[in-house]
Amino acid sequence: NEDIFHFLVYTPDEFIKIHPTFYTLPSGLIKLAELTQKVYTESDPNETKVFQVELQQRRKDGRVIDVEISANAIFDNTRQITGYQGRSIDITEKKKAEQELLRAKEKAEESDRLKTEFIHNMSHEIRTPMNGILGFTNLLNIPNLTDSKRKNYTNIIQNSGNQLMRIIDDILEISKLGTKQVKTIETEICLNDLLLQQFSIFDIKAKESKIPLYLKKGLSDKASIILTDATKLNKIISNLLENALKFTNKGFIEFGYNLDKTKDNTTQLVLYIKDTGIGIAPEKQELIFERFTQAEKELSKKVGGLGLGLSIAKENTELLQGTITLESIINKGSVFFVSIPYKPVHILKKTNKKYTVLIAEDEEINYLYLETLLENFEDSIQIIHAKNGLEALQTCKSNTQISMILMDLKMPVMNGFDASKEIRQFRPHLPIIAQTAYSTNSDKEKAFSAGCNDFISKPIDYDLLNVLLKKYLL
Repeated sequence: NEDIFHFLVYTPDEFIKIHPTFYTLPSGLIKLAELTQKVYTESDPNETKVFQVELQQRRKDGRVIDVEISANAIFDNTRQITGYQGRSIDITEKKKAEQELLRAKEKAEESDRLKTEFIHNMSHEIRTPMNGILGFTNLLNIPNLTDSKRKNYTNIIQNSGNQLMRIIDDILEISKLGTKQVKTIETEICLNDLLLQQFSIFDIKAKESKIPLYLKKGLSDKASIILTDATKLNKIISNLLENALKFTNKGFIEFGYNLDKTKDNTTQLVLYIKDTGIGIAPEKQELIFERFTQAEKELSKKVGGLGLGLSIAKENTELLQGTITLESIINKGSVFFVSIPYKPVHILKKTNKKYTVLIAEDEEINYLYLETLLENFEDSIQIIHAKNGLEALQTCKSNTQISMILMDLKMPVMNGFDASKEIRQFRPHLPIIAQTAYSTNSDKEKAFSAGCNDFISKPIDYDLLNVLLKKYLL
């Protein structure tokens, strides 16, 4: 009928030329043949029997559409089919609407299931610390309780109370975000200070899990003074760090930031949190940012949590006009990236830094302290960090621009003494300053024998460091 010419974009003459295998896709032809056979074998020639079939057809322009055919077979006197009569209807939009309705139904059912699961999980998560608080509070009433046991019970009660507070904070936070009435309040903050505060909190937790935590600052203190909502930024970073610690059993965790130019030439502040944890499967990387979802449910049950942390991080990022993405490989780790607009308070002139100082230090807090001291010379000094002696050796081999080394003597993999000896072989005139918590004469002699030029004791005094920098560098 004319409907076919209209929605398949064929003229009647073109249609006749390509008949009978004109437009129906193979699967549709099979369906049509099966129904035709049924009509042929079951229908009474004297009875008009209409059959219906939905199939896909290809238009003249190559586009595939869904079609509903309603037709009846025409028989001759010998019960042979001589033709069909009926009509075809383009039901592409109808099928799309049905699919969308089905997806919406499945999504609603999944959302309802996740909420039910979340409520059960929340009940468990709340009861666990409450049992600790109530149970050990009762135990404190036992007569003749020893001081060590009383101290132990008190610590359990405090830890359980802190765990309960985190759960309540997450529930309140996600409830506030759900109202869509949360406003951002921008103030001047020093990003370096904010990250250092987060480091001081999470470094304690990381040490308990024996996971090294590293902080990489991309700007000087002055350049890192920006306009943003500090409360929301803190929530983003703390939730991502909490997540990294929860799912990392070996390796390390590193967080920091740098600046990046977008396609429209605006500057973005890109914060990152990198871990060597369990990783996230590709098909789950989008889902983990949704409320109440957890990528690894069985493992999540063991480590605890409501599955709200990443959702809180995502929604707060969006409130800062930013985006959150991740890169992850199963069993190798994940990197979360949070990009927000860079709004510096101070416009700084670009400077060409004259000297590169390598700090060889395995303790991150000691490195951050030295980095902070050297930031007073930010116009002149660029800093590189090596976490052990071997890394310091390899960095010196690959970077001829290094002007000075602050070498910790007690490091893993390769100690500072051996690293200094090796470096001295190919950089005989490079100043190497030994830094250590031990300042005995034997240590000094051993350091000088290894090729160090000078010696500075921890905790490092700024004035003494300044003297050494002026003597060997500035």
